[in-house]
Amino acid sequence: MAAVVGVLALQGSYNEHMAALRRIGAKGVEVRKAEQLLGIDSLIIPGGESTTMAKLANFHNLFPALREFVGTGKPVWGTCAGLIFLADKAVGQKTGGQELVGGLDCTVHRNFFGSQLQSFETELSVPMLAEKEGGSNTCRGVFIRAPAILEVGQDVEVLADCPVPAGRPSITITSGEGLEDQVYSKDRVIVAVRQGNILATAFHPELTSDSRWHRLFLDMDKESQAKALAALSLSASSNDADVGSKNKAPDLPIFE
Repeated sequence: MAAVVGVLALQGSYNEHMAALRRIGAKGVEVRKAEQLLGIDSLIIPGGESTTMAKLANFHNLFPALREFVGTGKPVWGTCAGLIFLADKAVGQKTGGQELVGGLDCTVHRNFFGSQLQSFETELSVPMLAEKEGGSNTCRGVFIRAPAILEVGQDVEVLADCPVPAGRPSITITSGEGLEDQVYSKDRVIVAVRQGNILATAFHPELTSDSRWHRLFLDMDKESQAKALAALSLSASSNDADVGSKNKAPDLPIFE
């Protein structure tokens, strides 16, 4: 049976993700309520306005269910605002911050590339994507008031980075009470990562004709299902062995 991909449809580019899934023959369903997460095999959290999305998610009491879904090991992909949702830590937020789903061991800057007027497109080097899904070693990255990943944990695989745009104001990373603030001084910044069942991109693949990111995500779902079947098979084998040992005739002493 074909996997069902849920797309969080609170706000933002969920229609574009749904269209991208249709183009590759995948079944996508819009998700707005916690109970709808029960009927899907994977989840896309799209781009949009992250503060607005967080308020709507709070209104629908979605955060506990989203955290539980991430914890199941089923594939989850966050694009742009979705990346912010999935990060364990976010900086550069509005006063009061916003609630996060978490699960991705990284620090994301909510508005690294600046305002809507500083949105841009660029070619990104993506050798891993080409290796797995074919095609060119580059892809088109559409960045719209985009975040970026400043730091990642050791279990996070970096899939793409890009140059920090020239002339962009310096970013100050607030380190917390009692610690000195740091200025981001690297000339490149991370824009796509994977950690286990989580995929995250700071850009918008759903706004291009390149379907490889969506195909990669579907392949993650196949991996997840294969692991679940293997675990189920191992559990069944173990249970059969236990039953066999219980039904086995006891060893009796031999008298000569």
